[in-house]
Amino acid sequence: MKKLLLTVITGAALLAGSTCFATVPANQLELGGIPYGASVSTVENAYGRPRKSEREMKSYGEKVEYEYGNSLDFEFVNGKLTKIKADDFSDAKTKAGIGLGADMAMVKKAYGEPDFIHEEDFIYYAEGMQGIGLKIEIKYGKVTEIKCGVLN
Repeated sequence: MKKLLLTVITGAALLAGSTCFATVPANQLELGGIPYGASVSTVENAYGRPRKSEREMKSYGEKVEYEYGNSLDFEFVNGKLTKIKADDFSDAKTKAGIGLGADMAMVKKAYGEPDFIHEEDFIYYAEGMQGIGLKIEIKYGKVTEIKCGVLN
């Protein structure tokens, strides 16, 4: 009996450890046609001047936030894009074509099972990039917010 129980526990542990999660290739980190790591000028060339911008010095460098009226926000550190957020009425899509209103089946078809789920957030980490990826918020079965870049 003990041997059977030990075999079952070991098998369950191996099965749990072999669950396949999706990592997003680094070249898929894009939202609204703008890739993670892009320059300020790349964003301005695509979207023009922001409706609102804020600058502040942090211990890690200059942080700049751009807000556009189309519910698309960009965050830069030292001139490089570190985060993009689409919410409310944005029509921005990921490189795989996922946008607000997409259902969970579409998200899983594009990215597979999430690496981590926290409440309504489905998190997909980028391959070889710690703490960077896609965070897709799902409410009532539909995407309501997408964040691309640094996940915090």
